[in-house]
Amino acid sequence: MKNKENVKNIITGLYFAVAMAEVTTEAFAYKPLLFVLKPLISVLLMALYWSTSEQRNKLFFATIFFSLITNVFFIPNTETMLFLGLIAFLIHRILMIFYINKLTKVKDYIPLLIATVPFLFIFFYLLSISEGLTSKSYNILILQNILISILGGISLSHYVMNDVKKNTWLLIFGLLSVTQYFIVFIEKYYLSNLAPAIFRPLAMLLNITLYYAFYRFFMDVENSNSGVVLNNN
Repeated sequence: MKNKENVKNIITGLYFAVAMAEVTTEAFAYKPLLFVLKPLISVLLMALYWSTSEQRNKLFFATIFFSLITNVFFIPNTETMLFLGLIAFLIHRILMIFYINKLTKVKDYIPLLIATVPFLFIFFYLLSISEGLTSKSYNILILQNILISILGGISLSHYVMNDVKKNTWLLIFGLLSVTQYFIVFIEKYYLSNLAPAIFRPLAMLLNITLYYAFYRFFMDVENSNSGVVLNNN
């Protein structure tokens, strides 16, 4: 038990150390190092989950894997790679919502709908005033806007309706996800030629924090349901 806790602390320390190095690299826009640090962050998070979870659910690894792919595709900042990144991110977001819904067991969809509407309004307004989008990117962004709004709605409604520890981590994760998506949206599509240099490091700092909250949410759910075996298939 003590060895397990030591491994957890070591991997957690490595995760945040690499994360801070990645944020610093983003600030200086040194892309060769980003191709190493971005995937390493996701790998460390998967290692942290593997070392602490008794269930080691495959959906967790699949979700983080597609996050890894998304981050790598977004590095070059070209139209083709951005489009591929959006596809990977779409799959990532669908997996995430599916698994969170499975863990939280949504029964009343009215609070979820009410909590989702404000996010939909904000992101579709931003989409309506954005220029220079290709038809392919536009259609994917419509789906992305819907998915991030649902994710924000799930986290907010669950926290309001049932304020327990795991829902606090879910709320933190959901709000950070919405904030990060907002920043990336502004940077990539609304102020693509004027976006301040701080946007990228800030987006990555949020990314690092939100995925750690995502991991903590999963662990709290698994620990609270220690007598319940979730389907790993």
